[in-house]
Amino acid sequence: MSIELSVTNGVGTATFNRPDAMNSITAKVLTEWDAGVRELANNPEVKVIVLTGAGRAFSAGLDLKNSFDGGDDMPWSNETNPAVRLAKALRYGTDFIRTIAGVAQPTIAAVNGYAVGAGMSFAAACDIRLASPEAVFSAPFIKLGISGGDLGLSWFLPRIIGLPKATDLILNAGQYDAQQALEAGLVTSVEEDVVAAAQTMGEHIGSHESFAVTASKRLLAASLNASLDSHLDAELSAQTLGFFTDTAQSLGR
Repeated sequence: MSIELSVTNGVGTATFNRPDAMNSITAKVLTEWDAGVRELANNPEVKVIVLTGAGRAFSAGLDLKNSFDGGDDMPWSNETNPAVRLAKALRYGTDFIRTIAGVAQPTIAAVNGYAVGAGMSFAAACDIRLASPEAVFSAPFIKLGISGGDLGLSWFLPRIIGLPKATDLILNAGQYDAQQALEAGLVTSVEEDVVAAAQTMGEHIGSHESFAVTASKRLLAASLNASLDSHLDAELSAQTLGFFTDTAQSLGR
């Protein structure tokens, strides 16, 4: 299987498990990864989800040795129009981004090595990113003749590091090492054992009231696209409900 799942102390870890291929992707692989993350998201024991990669890479992006839309008995297998076939297969990439960004639990990318192309998009779709000293974030799209607007990267990246830095990185087909990613704000820390650090962070986040965590995640995600008035109303609704959680009700007792 191309993804390995585990749950420890409320933290669900999804490990991209194609180390010989540097966790590169085809559409068929993405269907498996999407199903794996959804399985963790639907597990009531999982309070936080960590994404990481086996071997030297978080994900090296597109699998250059295998056809992206290859595979028998897939939804696009019998499509004869090559453009329609590819579009149907690529939809599984955008669906995977929607899954990462849309799960209720906070998500942490433990970037253990190369995060190239789509791999960088997967990390950007997470709520928090931690990097190992060996991490490399690369956006090679332009020099490959394709758009840097890949799997949400041109949406997430300006929100994470700002439009000028995002523009510079994508238009120059640039890359960041771990320290540069930290300085740019792409990651929040560089950790010798990045998976262990993500586990510790996940356990800390997961120790808090679930409603408070998930409501805060939703508010933060919505903040950049909301007016102040609408956001104040959303906060008011969340806070009103929050006062009825067991934790809040126990205050002052």
